[in-house]
Amino acid sequence: MDSSHTKALKGGEQVGYQGSKKRKTTSALYLTDRQGLPMAMSEPESEILNDLFDIEVPFEEVISPLEQAEINVDGLFINADAGFDSQKLRDKFQSKGIIASIFRNKRNGDKDIDHYFDKNIYKE
Repeated sequence: MDSSHTKALKGGEQVGYQGSKKRKTTSALYLTDRQGLPMAMSEPESEILNDLFDIEVPFEEVISPLEQAEINVDGLFINADAGFDSQKLRDKFQSKGIIASIFRNKRNGDKDIDHYFDKNIYKE
């Protein structure tokens, strides 16, 4: 799972200024299989400040089509980078029975919390 801030040089419906990119962008959350082929994508959003901004909405937009297609997400294994390291997102994953392997964000300062993370699969 990852998000993408895509340059929107000619504008569009869901475009906002992204300070770190110094330009207008649109953002979306993507879920891919292990080969990187897209399985689901959230609706494009404007003015996304970071990967966790209002994460519940894009999370449901990504998981919902899988459930509607009767793809069982219980036991699904999802890798995510440190930008997704939050207890709120881990709780959302757990509520669906999804196994989350999220790289620890050192800025969170929660060194003592022991969350599941598979270093070998993350590297792959």
